[in-house]
Amino acid sequence: MHPGSPSSSGEHPARRRLPHDARRRNLVLLACILLFALLTAIRVLNIWSNTPEYDELWTVQHYRDLPIPTVLSDVSTPNNHVLNTLGIKFFLSVLPHHNFTVRLTALLGFCGLFVILLRAVLLLLKNDAARCAVLTVVLLNGMLLHYAETARGYSLQSFFVFGLLFSLLCFQFRPPENRTFNAVMWLLCAAGACLSVSSGVLFVVFLTGLWGLLYLPFRDGVRNVWQNNRPLILAGAVWCVFVLAWYGGNYSRFSAGRAMFGDSFSSLSQYLAYCFGTARDTGLVWTLPCLAVCGGLLRNRPQWRICALTGGAVVLMYFSALITKGGPARVYLPLFAPAVFGIGMAADALMTDFPKFRRFSLWFLLALAAVCIFFSDGDRRRAASPDLAAVFREVVKTDSHVFVSYKSTDLYVLRMLFPETILPDNYERQGNPEMLLLLHDDRISAVHVGNPPVEEFVPPGATPVESGFVVPGEDVQFWLYRLRPLRPGENLDGKAVLCFTDETIPDDMKHRLVDNLGVVNSMIFSPETPRICYGTPGTGLDADALLRMQAATSGGLFFRVVSD
Repeated sequence: MHPGSPSSSGEHPARRRLPHDARRRNLVLLACILLFALLTAIRVLNIWSNTPEYDELWTVQHYRDLPIPTVLSDVSTPNNHVLNTLGIKFFLSVLPHHNFTVRLTALLGFCGLFVILLRAVLLLLKNDAARCAVLTVVLLNGMLLHYAETARGYSLQSFFVFGLLFSLLCFQFRPPENRTFNAVMWLLCAAGACLSVSSGVLFVVFLTGLWGLLYLPFRDGVRNVWQNNRPLILAGAVWCVFVLAWYGGNYSRFSAGRAMFGDSFSSLSQYLAYCFGTARDTGLVWTLPCLAVCGGLLRNRPQWRICALTGGAVVLMYFSALITKGGPARVYLPLFAPAVFGIGMAADALMTDFPKFRRFSLWFLLALAAVCIFFSDGDRRRAASPDLAAVFREVVKTDSHVFVSYKSTDLYVLRMLFPETILPDNYERQGNPEMLLLLHDDRISAVHVGNPPVEEFVPPGATPVESGFVVPGEDVQFWLYRLRPLRPGENLDGKAVLCFTDETIPDDMKHRLVDNLGVVNSMIFSPETPRICYGTPGTGLDADALLRMQAATSGGLFFRVVSD
């Protein structure tokens, strides 16, 4: 053998047979798979260690034992994401009860998104840098990573919405006789997007409607459109029947949920601030300008349509907030992967048109990955709820004369996490309170029994003596106020008054307090519990009348005024 041949130099024969482009493609693919494996491993660790959030606990507590028909119809509250709930029910029936079991459905949604996204970039993109960039940007989205480790439906919906887009693009590129599989895929993804989170119907309508306007050749006549797109049209008809049956059959429940939750807009500035805030939190804030620029550069090439399709869906989704009421940022998260993929397809076409761009593609990719890694975990933490277990461990260390007024949602979580500790601690703090501690925000939460909505009010006429963060690294603040007894003859207008009772007061007096003042800490305490704390802003109260009531109970009832 010639001494200069590859075999004599020790090169592996299998590697010798691979062209340079194929080796590079395999390296890119391997790097993306390793990134996904690393991120998934971190998700598993976080799932095991992170404290459950309010929405997760509510779903497990109230829906895991309901029959499937009830799960499908009980849609008035946002804590029943149907597919996530059904996944929790299934995994809890076959696996031990654990955070991992409850959150496994969401993690599988994240894994499914990676698989289908990987398939899409390999099939529809040519440039390795564009492929790797799309995968990297999507996988490192902080909010997406959070919902991959949280038992909610947004990870699943992100998977189904991207699957919907992918099926439409594949349907367009296949010959008419080979489109049935993609039509079935579209139908499954459309139904999955709706059942993951009810807002999925908007994603289906916007993406499919824009695709039809941009890609279907209506000039060829309706007959020709029907013949070439019959499988998808039939799938769309089946989906419409599903929408009419599920959404229509539960219309009153959906309306009740929409009336209770979401933001209404009273001015253009408020609406624009809402759009910017949600787009910033999800990462969509930079995708729209990129899609607009790419669409302009590619206006003479077919790829401009993908920019119009994905960017138009984002714009329409935000316009819909004016009618349906704007939800939290996570509602828009499923559009992130389609928007990034649209940019990736446009970048792939631009690098084909302008080969000089390829010289910088590797450096651009490395810079992009560095930026994504830098912001990823911070964005994930902002999307997550604070670790209330760590907060509670600090709160119980405070003096027993400090009464803690929790937010309703915080109390619900703490009651699940510390059932043996939270009640005795709170009862003890009601004995002789000298200070008031507010957590999370500077508000007292109260629920009126005869009027279910929660009232949250800043203690009027008082300034906190101390404020700060409870635990370093957790975004939970505290405000500490002084409490003092009532003074005879004082004017209580503009002052916050707290009322503390025990089991010795008559039931008629207890119910009168509930009806007129509102219950603080109502997620734990009810009129039947031994000790209850009531709160009110104080308007219209008579201090002397309250003092007479206090004297008549022989210490079973007393009042405290929030003061400087």
